[in-house]
Amino acid sequence: MMYKIKIFALKLAINFLYGFNKLEVIGEENVQNLITQNKSLILVTWHGKMLAILKYFANKNYIGLASKSKDGNLIVDVGVKMGYKFVRGSSGKGGSKAYQDMIKLLQKPSTQLIMTPDGPTGPEHIPKPGAVRLAKKSGVPIIPVIGHVSKSWIFKNWHTFYISKPFSKTKLVVGQPIYFTREQSTEECLSILKKALVLTDKEASSNA
Repeated sequence: MMYKIKIFALKLAINFLYGFNKLEVIGEENVQNLITQNKSLILVTWHGKMLAILKYFANKNYIGLASKSKDGNLIVDVGVKMGYKFVRGSSGKGGSKAYQDMIKLLQKPSTQLIMTPDGPTGPEHIPKPGAVRLAKKSGVPIIPVIGHVSKSWIFKNWHTFYISKPFSKTKLVVGQPIYFTREQSTEECLSILKKALVLTDKEASSNA
């Protein structure tokens, strides 16, 4: 019972803290154009700024990736209440099965995945190969997206985690789709992805 109350409270907190923010969205057409064409895609964002993204893309048919850890269970249970579906697994446990499941999903039209390439344990702002490998194998684009809040509570553990203060401003920037070829090395793709995320984060953070 206490766990169910915790899930309800977390969902309520996210909806309150982010739902009443003044919202500015830039580049939404980069996602909508693909959705209109029934194309699959992979959204990526930094783990520390995931809550703004979690709120904005709620109830929009997105599938998230979550680890099989206790924290992963919490994310899944809150996310399901917000309209997400999930694939479970990480580099530490269940990663191979999760990868195969996501490849199968991406081969279907209109699959919308959302991932934090520097999660769930870091290092911060260093993308892991998972999203890149999925994109190379499936041929679908990766789209960087960052939601920056003007006033946040900041928590430090293995990374900097941001939680919006009430009635702040959220500036959400959706970057251009990035297509990788199978001939490109993973290292080159990771460098391109990191640069795109850093530039998207910089734009989202400016004048926010």
